[in-house]
Amino acid sequence: MIAMVLAAGMGERMWPLTEDRAKPSLPLLNRPIIAHTLEHLARHGVKEAVINLHHQPESIRGIVGDGSRLGLKIQYSDEPIILGTGGGLKKAEPLLRGSGSFFMVNSDSLSDCDLTAALKKHRECGALATMVLTPLDPKAAYSPVEMDDRDRIARIAGRPPGDPRPGEGRYFFSGIHVLEPEIFDAIPAGKCDINRDVYPPLLAAGRSIRGYVHTGFWKELGNPRLYLEGTLAVLKGGKDASIGPLRALDGIYLDRVTVPADLSLEPPVYIGRGSTIGGRCALQGGVVLGRQATLGKGCSLRSTLVWDGARIGDGASLSECIVTSGVFVPPGVSLTGKILLRAGGRQKNRRKIERLGQCWTLNL
Repeated sequence: MIAMVLAAGMGERMWPLTEDRAKPSLPLLNRPIIAHTLEHLARHGVKEAVINLHHQPESIRGIVGDGSRLGLKIQYSDEPIILGTGGGLKKAEPLLRGSGSFFMVNSDSLSDCDLTAALKKHRECGALATMVLTPLDPKAAYSPVEMDDRDRIARIAGRPPGDPRPGEGRYFFSGIHVLEPEIFDAIPAGKCDINRDVYPPLLAAGRSIRGYVHTGFWKELGNPRLYLEGTLAVLKGGKDASIGPLRALDGIYLDRVTVPADLSLEPPVYIGRGSTIGGRCALQGGVVLGRQATLGKGCSLRSTLVWDGARIGDGASLSECIVTSGVFVPPGVSLTGKILLRAGGRQKNRRKIERLGQCWTLNL
């Protein structure tokens, strides 16, 4: 089984966290997002994967390499010009065409979807493509996918045009496709989007595009707020295979680190290897500390991510913050809903950034 992993986006919605790296390389529970994606595929029988690249490609190549550490064979499809989900897939056709049924997945979301079951259903109904869907959340801003009571896709974001029929339901698309190689025949050359430019004409022509509804865990990680919320949701769920062996207490995960006796912990909390924590600190409401992170005395963190090597000064209080690598947070500051960045670099949109000691901050 083979998979296409879409990783060629510019990461603009995730700025400034993607200033010097691709979005799938961002840390999630101290491991890159793309490692979670690839391991999920491997658990469902995928042996090979093709990853398309554009923005900061070496940040992904350096993490994934040839895939052997993840139990996969990895090939790359470089896109000097971004081609979109359809165009990127078409460019990778020589690497995928002879594989039979294959998966295509976004690399900026996480799911515990039973891919094996989705593949089984896809094959049983003889579909050209199957979209993995999730229940509609009225509060979210995603365009809906409409599906009838026989699991046939009727419209995607209103395409092709038509009136809803009895029995049709509305869902969100999870970013996971199951595809047959014949899909390549329907993809035009150049830049295109598979949901906007490929599926609607196929639906209008009566081709079989099916849906598979996943009701379990799914989180999009498309911008800093969603990235923070998604990371803490994975931590709270406690089902990620990488953190199970690190469980010290219910909801508390320690990676070969000793914590002070007076440390106040409210689960879920993950403390990375080599981190040091001063006395009288409090970690509450979901906190992830990266490797070699440092907390001074009397710090208070709530719903906050601290990347590898960041340092928090004595008495600092952070709530709903993302502290990136190399940052030193001055002692005694109190911040809510901020991204903290190392001063320097080539940050764009400087008008949105404020100076705080040796680091920059901007709203989450």
